[in-house]
Amino acid sequence: MTGEITLRGKVLAIGGLKEKLLAALRAGIFEVILPRANDKDIAELPDNIKNSMKLHFVDSMDEVLALALEGPLPSAMPTETDVLAAVPSTERADNVPAPQ
Repeated sequence: MTGEITLRGKVLAIGGLKEKLLAALRAGIFEVILPRANDKDIAELPDNIKNSMKLHFVDSMDEVLALALEGPLPSAMPTETDVLAAVPSTERADNVPAPQ
């Protein structure tokens, strides 16, 4: 994986696309995620790369994660109440006797 993102999750263009894709192909990688800003560089790629690789173009890290991870991302972090509800009452700190 190579490239840069902004603090807000925007995926920035990369340089050396042809060389990176050739190296990936030689390493047995046939599916890659690329910045949408590099879409214009595809015309310069050899046909063997374009025909043998699946190229995904993305604008944001949300798109990268959706493609790279096996399952969907959770919609939100659990609340403290949700976390405490999952802990058995015998293990909660509020059930520990006060030190004497």
